[in-house]
Amino acid sequence: MNNKENLKSIILWWLGTFIALLLIIFNTIFYEMLKHSFYSRVENSLAIIANQTKDNLTPNVDQVVTLPQKLDYPISPVMIAVFGAKNMKIIAKTVTFMDIPMYPYLKSNENFFIVKTKKYGKIGIFISRIISPMKGYIVVATPMYKVDVKLQDIFIKMIVLNPILLFVLLLGANIIIDRILVPIKNITKVANEISVGDLDRIIPLPMQKDEIYDLVQAFNKMVFRLRDDVEMIERFNSDVSHELRTPLTVLKGELEIALRKDRDIEYYKNTIKIALKEVNYLIDMVEEMLLFTKIENEIDKKEHIKLDELLLNVISSLSIKAKEKNVTLKVIKLEMIDFETNPILIKTIFLNIIDNAIKYTDNGYVYIYLYQKDDEIVFEVRDEGIGISKQDIDKITERFYRTEKSRNRNIKGFGLGLSIVKKALQFINGKIKFESNENKGTKVIIKIKKS
Repeated sequence: MNNKENLKSIILWWLGTFIALLLIIFNTIFYEMLKHSFYSRVENSLAIIANQTKDNLTPNVDQVVTLPQKLDYPISPVMIAVFGAKNMKIIAKTVTFMDIPMYPYLKSNENFFIVKTKKYGKIGIFISRIISPMKGYIVVATPMYKVDVKLQDIFIKMIVLNPILLFVLLLGANIIIDRILVPIKNITKVANEISVGDLDRIIPLPMQKDEIYDLVQAFNKMVFRLRDDVEMIERFNSDVSHELRTPLTVLKGELEIALRKDRDIEYYKNTIKIALKEVNYLIDMVEEMLLFTKIENEIDKKEHIKLDELLLNVISSLSIKAKEKNVTLKVIKLEMIDFETNPILIKTIFLNIIDNAIKYTDNGYVYIYLYQKDDEIVFEVRDEGIGISKQDIDKITERFYRTEKSRNRNIKGFGLGLSIVKKALQFINGKIKFESNENKGTKVIIKIKKS
């Protein structure tokens, strides 16, 4: 059984519910306003009749008289009565005036009332106070059934038309949603068809630059990133396989030869030295890969450090390696700099940049600079090594990337050093730049914002 919820159905459900509630609220307000308007018209008409009656009133206070039916009333039928102020008795009325108790309404401060009676139904009553030719009240009333019939007719039409309107609106919404969901369906289709070996497919961008355009663009960028990551992983697999194969082959070969027959102690010592060297190489590789994966744990760890002292310590730790390659580490400019940052990340940056300069230089100099310029800390390292080609210089900070020269010369490395530096710089608001000429050397410039 497929329990998958359909996005279109969900949108239509919530949209239909919202529109239905909106129609109910709108129609309720509209109906009440219309009802109030009708009742106001009745009140105004009754007020006009009351004023007309007052102008034509000549009652005899001692006897109940019948009012003439000669006035042109704006509504009909109309019932009129005149009450005296003292005894609240009728002193003049139309023939059809109703016999209901009027005392509560005459004493009220309001002028217009809607009264429900068993005998006459719903009645609209307007009361006007008079002073001359006598003191009393003019009561004008009219049945409300005509108004109620009109209101009921409007209500029935609203009941009939609202579902039709809701259906038409949902039908239009259904068409619009179908058009909106087309790019999403295309994304789903392409996503289902994409595989690791087919990451060149993209979704055409829509003409209108809206949220769907942003979604399609983001999806295409994600595919491009996946393709780049897959290429890097494939390159990494190739590099790691190559790097692991050599030391493991050496270890296996040396140990197998040592076990074939008895050897003298010097031979065994030499075999152990070779094995230890290869094991150290493997340890370095693993530590470098672990450093890359764990570097994010250092983001929030900050302290005040002296960058000049830290740099001198790094240079001292690399001096033996530099001597082995006949490389001279020369500090050209070194300023005292106090900086609040993560010492592990800074040390990693210093170590990898200088180590790279030593690694790719033979019988030459590595020049080191550390100084402040405006609001930036500048760290520069210039070597006299093999240099970097133009096609490689934009890729050397990618994870697992190694240039062809570094492979051919059998230079130890795993293609992670500069990518580690780049990632560390992202966390401390820094940037890196390379200037290089093949067979002449490379200059690395690192700038870190102090604020």
